[in-house]
Amino acid sequence: MGGSDVSPSPSLRLALAGAWWALRGRGLSGRGPGGRGLDGRGWGRLLALLEAVGGGAPALLPPQHRASLSLGLRAQVVTSLLEELGPSPAVLDALDWLFPEGAGPGSGHALKTLEDRPLVGVAEEQFREQVLGILGSGRGLEPFLQEYGPRFRRCLARLFLGFLGRLERALPPPHLPQVSPGGGASVETRPLP
Repeated sequence: MGGSDVSPSPSLRLALAGAWWALRGRGLSGRGPGGRGLDGRGWGRLLALLEAVGGGAPALLPPQHRASLSLGLRAQVVTSLLEELGPSPAVLDALDWLFPEGAGPGSGHALKTLEDRPLVGVAEEQFREQVLGILGSGRGLEPFLQEYGPRFRRCLARLFLGFLGRLERALPPPHLPQVSPGGGASVETRPLP
């Protein structure tokens, strides 16, 4: 097959719907089925969606919004794992992957202004040191989980829902095939504009 006539927007819309459902349907503070909010893997999937879309459409979000959202999602993945597993090697692995030691202010940030990069780097280093302190001593977990508790998750959810809204508005309108009036399984298709 040469070029594809299929628009990527249906699969992207499905991913957006899944992200929206994860944030709204399951709830952040245990409103959904099973009484639990998102776990570390769920937050990780939202982070993966942000990174995939950010890589393909970097102009979609202002750099500060993307940096705040990325930093918050990465922190929430680690925090959720720490809450679920307590101090464990899996939390350290996630911390090393999402907040690599010595990454510094210039690594991987989509900020255009140089003065904003050190702020993100400092926040990353402080978060990493705080989690390492908990992992090393086993103390300070409760205040840490309160700091990154429901209020933090609500702010993070608002940032992410803003991202989803921007992405939805940037997509072309959906093309919904019409089912034939005879009740058969044939589907009328028309070329995309």
